[in-house]
Amino acid sequence: MYFGHKHFVEDKRIKKLREQLKSKISSEDVQKIMKSYERLGDIIIVSIPKEYEILKEFIGNCFFESFECQTVLEKGFVSGEFRVPYYAKLAGDGFVTIHKENGIYYKIDLSKVMFSSGNIAERIRMAHVSSPDEVIIDMFSGIGYFTLPLAKYGKAIVWALEKNPNSYNLLLENINLNLLGGRVVPINTDCLDFNPDFKADRIIMGYFSHEEKFLLKALDMIKDGGVIHYHNTITEKLEPHFKKDIEKVIAKKGKKLESIYYKKIKKYSPGIWHVVFDFKVI
Repeated sequence: MYFGHKHFVEDKRIKKLREQLKSKISSEDVQKIMKSYERLGDIIIVSIPKEYEILKEFIGNCFFESFECQTVLEKGFVSGEFRVPYYAKLAGDGFVTIHKENGIYYKIDLSKVMFSSGNIAERIRMAHVSSPDEVIIDMFSGIGYFTLPLAKYGKAIVWALEKNPNSYNLLLENINLNLLGGRVVPINTDCLDFNPDFKADRIIMGYFSHEEKFLLKALDMIKDGGVIHYHNTITEKLEPHFKKDIEKVIAKKGKKLESIYYKKIKKYSPGIWHVVFDFKVI
């Protein structure tokens, strides 16, 4: 009953929003704007076409009033090693919210860390890849994007490594929010400086880098027969060489790989895809 009521309220808000936007924007462009927005907790993020830059404040207020949210932000860009996001504030106040997804709570501070809605399918998939009490290393855990579903639903023991102090502090809060203190071991460190006295059953590599050093480090920490979940970006024209390039790196450690899973997750930029490749190290 509540589920239906929630969607009824949401439909009313969307209808109200559409009517407000149409007072100054063409129906076709209203559709584009409404398709582009995302909601993270109590924060709305919207992409505004260049031709409507002059109406930013109007568009922000329309979303703010219709959804009765905390803040409306305009989608910006990310920069630096820690991929710090930049969003322009259009209405409301505050960058911190708690976003619930797949039964997991993520506390986010969008002035300091990014959170991609486009990766939701992959976060959900991580809830089902491991076996209970597997020992996993998440080399770039961030605020717990993959760590939390692995620990909560997979019942794994996850060593969550995170170099960025801002992300690490949010990771600590998210471990507590989800009551996972007994299953996640958080460490504020560069993964290259982590030297465990064990070999992991599974390693998550969620950071985009074409430097071999990260994959070579993962190979030092994985057990024979262990699985690596390798994320990266790849240009469409180089995609046929992607797996062969990884095999060459693995060969440097005298190892081979057995392919398990490969998927294009989303378009990263024109001609470039975010992909994930799961493989067993043998």
